[in-house]
Amino acid sequence: MEASKLKNMVILRNLPSNIVEEAIVILKNGKKIEKIQQIEKNRGTEGKKKQIKKEKDYILKEAEMLINNYISDIEKSNELERKKQEINKKNKKFKRYMYISIVIMLIQSILLIIQL
Repeated sequence: MEASKLKNMVILRNLPSNIVEEAIVILKNGKKIEKIQQIEKNRGTEGKKKQIKKEKDYILKEAEMLINNYISDIEKSNELERKKQEINKKNKKFKRYMYISIVIMLIQSILLIIQL
């Protein structure tokens, strides 16, 4: 089986839901998202279709909520990782500055001792 024929899938298990036990999300191939957009569809139904759709909408909204929570958790963890990397960079710069200042202070103190 070729990797190019496989679909990008994410299977979500152990979800905090009373209705949804497992969710399978199939991602589109080669899509780059520049800006998050919300897609809305026109919903025009009548009579029994509305009642059936309301029941289905409840399940769909539950699944949407679970997937949105999962994605937001991933984004939060990515943001935390980025912040940790930033902090590590700042710490490295501070350590370099500290070592350089210590060396300069030692040189100055040696020069002062020699002058006395």
